[in-house]
Amino acid sequence: MSGRLTDWALRGASREVAWLAGRESLAVATGFAIRSELLARRLLTGPMSAVGLTADTAERRRREHADGVRLRGPAVVLADAARPAPVVNWHVGGSGPPLLLLSGWTASGLAWPSAWLRRLEARYRVIRVDNRGTGWSRLAPAPFTIADMADDARDVLSACGFDRAVVLGVSMGGQIAQEFALRHPESVERLVLVATTPPAPARVAPAHPYPVLPFFGLLTPAHHPDEYWRTLAGFAGEDFPQELVEELAWQMLHRVTPWPMVLMQARAFSSWHGPRRLQRLSVPTLVVHGGSDPLVPPANGRRLAELIRDAEHEELPGVGHLVPQEAGDALLGLLGIDPGTPTRQRASPASSRRASA
Repeated sequence: MSGRLTDWALRGASREVAWLAGRESLAVATGFAIRSELLARRLLTGPMSAVGLTADTAERRRREHADGVRLRGPAVVLADAARPAPVVNWHVGGSGPPLLLLSGWTASGLAWPSAWLRRLEARYRVIRVDNRGTGWSRLAPAPFTIADMADDARDVLSACGFDRAVVLGVSMGGQIAQEFALRHPESVERLVLVATTPPAPARVAPAHPYPVLPFFGLLTPAHHPDEYWRTLAGFAGEDFPQELVEELAWQMLHRVTPWPMVLMQARAFSSWHGPRRLQRLSVPTLVVHGGSDPLVPPANGRRLAELIRDAEHEELPGVGHLVPQEAGDALLGLLGIDPGTPTRQRASPASSRRASA
C-alpha cells in the first residue's frame, strides 16, 4: 500500500513540475526576484564595506582568481581593451579556430571527457568556462541570470583574443549558448545545443519524477566517489560507458559546487523565458539530443529544432543525458571531426573498481 501511495504522490508531483515548467509568468517573477535581490545587495555594499563585512569575501575572491589564472597559464589578451576583464574563470587548450564549451548545472569547465577533449583540441582552440558558482568562479557576483552567464561567456571569448567562435553548450550550458547567440549573434560562428531545453514555457518537463530525484544527490555530494558516479549514471542511457561516467564524477568532485551556488544556478535557469525570441536566430544551429534522456526529454530537442529557423536536429538512440560521455564519437562526427580510435570503450568491472578506488 505504501508503495502505491508513494508512486501516486510522485506522479502528482510530476504533474505539478510539468505545470510549473509551462508557466512563463513564474519564470518572469523569478527573474524579477533575482534582479531585486541583486539591487538590494548593491545598495548594501557601501554600508557593509564601511564596517569591514565584505573584506574577507573580496580577499577570497582575489585568491580564487589568482588560483584560476595559475591553473590556466596563458595570460589574458583582451581583444577589446575597453571591455572589463571577465568575472569568471576559464580553461584553454589546443590550437585552431575557437570553440567555446559551456557546461551544465553544477558542472565546472573541468567536466568534459578528457580523451574527447584532446580530439577537439587537435582541431580547435578550446575554451571551457567555469560558469558562475562553479570551479574557480565560486565567488563570482551573485545572484545572476542566464543572460549574465551568456555575457560572461562573451567576455571570456574576448579575453582570449577572439571575437567569434563555435559555441557548444550542454544542458544548462545549452540555455546559456542560446542566450549568447541571441545577445551576441555576431560572435557565433555555429551554435551546437546538446541535451538542453528551450526557454519557458516551451520546455518539456520529464513525464515522471523518478529520473529527476537522483539529481538531488548532487546537491549535497556524497563523500564516496562510487556513490557520486552511481548518481550520475542514473542520468545516462542503459548502455553507458562506465569509465567515462566515473571520470565525470571525479572531475565534479575535484571542485565541488557549493550548495548556495547550486541554488543560484537553479534560480537562473528557472527564470529563463521567452521561446519566441529563438525565431530571431539566424546562425547555423545543430541540436543534438539523446533519445533516452531521463532528465531532459527528447521532445525538448525536437521543439528547439522547430523554434530555430533551419536548425539541424540529431536524436541519438539509446543515449541519455550525458551525451559527450555516452556518445562522444557521434558528437565529434557531427562537429566534422574524425573520431579516429573510438573514445567510447567500456572498462572491465575490475578496471572500473581500480579507477574508483
